[in-house]
Amino acid sequence: MTAQTLHLDSPDLTWGTHQIAGAELPADMTMLRADAERGTRVVVVRFPDGWRRDVTGNQPAGEEMVVLSGALTISGQTCAAGQMMVIEPRATRAATSVLDGTSALVWFSGAGGGWADGEADAPGAATLLTVDAELERAERDGLVGAISTLPDASGAVFDVDVDLYWPQARTWAFVPAGSEAPEISGFAIVHSWG
Repeated sequence: MTAQTLHLDSPDLTWGTHQIAGAELPADMTMLRADAERGTRVVVVRFPDGWRRDVTGNQPAGEEMVVLSGALTISGQTCAAGQMMVIEPRATRAATSVLDGTSALVWFSGAGGGWADGEADAPGAATLLTVDAELERAERDGLVGAISTLPDASGAVFDVDVDLYWPQARTWAFVPAGSEAPEISGFAIVHSWG
C-alpha cells in the first residue's frame, strides 16, 4: 500500500456543504480520509465569512485542528494559522466564531454528531498549542493516536499508520505503516494512528 497525498488547495478536492450543529450558516467540507474501524476521520473545513455558533454545548468526538487560514475562536481561545487546538470529547464549546477566510485541517476521534446543549457533566479540556518543533500531544483517552513533528519527513518510514501535514507546502498525506512518506521537504506534523 502506498501513501495517499493531497494538496489542500487542489481544485480536484470534492467539497460538500455541512450543517455544523448549533450554527445558522453551513460550512464547506471535504473528507480526506475516514477509518470506520478506528472511528476517525480527517477533513478540511472552509467556513463562510461571518460564520458563528452562539449556543453553548458539547459533542462526544475529540477534535484536533490546524488552522490553515484566518482564525477560529472557541470558548475564549483563538486558534490562528501556525497554531493547533486540541479539543477532548465533551469539552465545552461556547461563543464560537471565525475571522473571514478561515479554513482548518481537522482530525476527529469518535463518531460524528451527538451535539448536546450546555456543559457536559465531566467536560474535556480544550488546549491551544503552537505548531513548532516542540509540538507534541501524547496518547490520551478520547483521542486516537498521538501528534509530534519532524524537521523533515521526506522518505521516512513509520511503524504505524500516520497522517503527515507539511504547513509550508499545504500538503497532507496518509502513509500506511511500513510505507515510505512522499518526497516533500520541510517541517511536518505527524499524526500517528497506532
